[in-house]
Amino acid sequence: MHIVGIHGIWQGKTTSTSLSAAWSAALTKGLRTHHGPACPVPPLTVAYYGHLFRTPSQHLSSPTSAPLVEDNEPFTEEEEAFVLDTLAEYIPPGTDPQDIPTDTLGLGIPYTPRPVAQALAAADRTIGRDMGRRLLTPIRQVYRYLHHDIGERIRGEVRAELHRPGPRLVIAHSLGSVIAYDMLTRQDIGPGPEGLTTLVTCGSPLGWLTVRRSLGCEDALELPKGVDWVNLRAAGDIVAHSGLASIAPFIRDETVNNGVAEPHAVTRYLSQQALADLVAKTNSL
Repeated sequence: MHIVGIHGIWQGKTTSTSLSAAWSAALTKGLRTHHGPACPVPPLTVAYYGHLFRTPSQHLSSPTSAPLVEDNEPFTEEEEAFVLDTLAEYIPPGTDPQDIPTDTLGLGIPYTPRPVAQALAAADRTIGRDMGRRLLTPIRQVYRYLHHDIGERIRGEVRAELHRPGPRLVIAHSLGSVIAYDMLTRQDIGPGPEGLTTLVTCGSPLGWLTVRRSLGCEDALELPKGVDWVNLRAAGDIVAHSGLASIAPFIRDETVNNGVAEPHAVTRYLSQQALADLVAKTNSL
């Protein structure tokens, strides 16, 4: 069995080799901790697309190396609407963001329209001070994957690994879970069910209605038959603030404890017993 990883956001300054090594180390820790030092560790490769979001060096920038999207790019009207609709899921019912002062957000949010800043401040009242701002980059990168030409480029980077022959398991983190779902349900470019046994999503934003609506699956999530789907959600992970089983009963939600410092971190998810048990079982088949 071979494991294919699909990473999430904030990976613009690394490589597939570095990510694959870090993911393998975390997975090995979980397997050896929960199944003993002799537990075999399947090979793992992370499909890398983070360079498409990276802001290039002034000295290295060129038409071919420049990213398709930069984090400080101004909002379009469509993107602002997507961000506001997503943040609304974190705002207490009955709260009018226009009544919320934004001075608690501090500095450092360039090109942020006032309605978005107000929504971030309102979300903080539910998920904690400055947490709304931490959501902004994930939301914007998910939007850009879904509604920007960068989506096709990302699928092109991931496709080679998803088409790897033989039994395999896909572990997709954060935005990677959106990419995995999108590709596995695209009959034109997806790999289909042949060889794919299991999909594991971690810290997934597929619970956001805005994401499902953009993917055309607002009411339900579906995968090709024969694929087992397990969703790991950590307490305190603001990106995966709700599970996925309520949207699709065939998905098995597993709540894990990643600690309070970095509940969304992929390495925390990869070392969890729930994932170790699944990998060990699948690897033995």
